[in-house]
Amino acid sequence: MKTGDIAPRKKALSVTIGPDLASPHTAVQSSANRVDVQNQITKLTNAAQQYLKSGQSALAFDSLMEAYLLDPLDARVISCEKAVLPAWENYRKQHTSVITPEKTSDDARLARLKAEREAQRTAKERQMWEQASSKPRMFGKK
Repeated sequence: MKTGDIAPRKKALSVTIGPDLASPHTAVQSSANRVDVQNQITKLTNAAQQYLKSGQSALAFDSLMEAYLLDPLDARVISCEKAVLPAWENYRKQHTSVITPEKTSDDARLARLKAEREAQRTAKERQMWEQASSKPRMFGKK
């Protein structure tokens, strides 16, 4: 494409401006949005504290995370976080089972690998034997 071949634009370019230069109408909307967010954070942190008092750490953590996603630096979120996170850690430790692999010696591991390879080899030989001993297929006939 050549630069001289570009068709003229029919739409005007749009410009995005920051909140400092926004019209008063949008400033009112953004302050209303801030109030809504603050109200939602209050509801969520209060719910998290109530869940924590009733011993429901998982629900308290979920509520706190919703508030955290709205504003992680809010003072109410931070103070609620200090109470909920230790309880959540205790809940998680009690309700998760830690599966540790058995410590096996090198000899036991090698014996297990040899047995697996032997089983694979036997299965492959069996399949080859079945194919070799089956009736020959005639191509073109079914």
